[in-house]
Amino acid sequence: MKKFLIFVFLSSVAFYCQAQTRIGYVDMEYILNNIPDYTKAKEELNVYSLKLQGEVDELYKQITEAQSKYNSEKVFLTPVMREKREKDIAEQENKARLLQEKYFGPKGDLSAKREELFKPILDEINEVIKDIAKEGNFAAIQDISVSRSILYFDPKLDRSTTVLRKMGYTPEKEEK
Repeated sequence: MKKFLIFVFLSSVAFYCQAQTRIGYVDMEYILNNIPDYTKAKEELNVYSLKLQGEVDELYKQITEAQSKYNSEKVFLTPVMREKREKDIAEQENKARLLQEKYFGPKGDLSAKREELFKPILDEINEVIKDIAKEGNFAAIQDISVSRSILYFDPKLDRSTTVLRKMGYTPEKEEK
């Protein structure tokens, strides 16, 4: 009987502790849109991307022109000359693909620039969120801007403006 009462007591304590788990929410999209440095970084990345794309486009334009010139002169060229031109065009196309991969590939220049611009901002946000979770005894803080599985959340548990305030920004909306 004693063991049974101890088991019931421990089970109820465990259930009570589990029922007290708090989950907070943040809207990363809202947070990021209220950080001027993020907006500047986004614009800088866009300009950089357009610059890289311009270089790639220029290379493809040169290839198109070379291909067009080759097609118009093809009948006048010897087989050796045709082979050389085709080889040159193929090399240019390969060079363009390699440049495109260098700029826009998974480990490309654009990806490195994105990391350079956004990582410090995101790291700061993550640190503030960790602090808020510890201060408010939250077991977890979930991003509601990307989660499609959340059907309802209590707006009182939204900590987006708290994150912005702790980072030194004035939020547009106030928490309830």
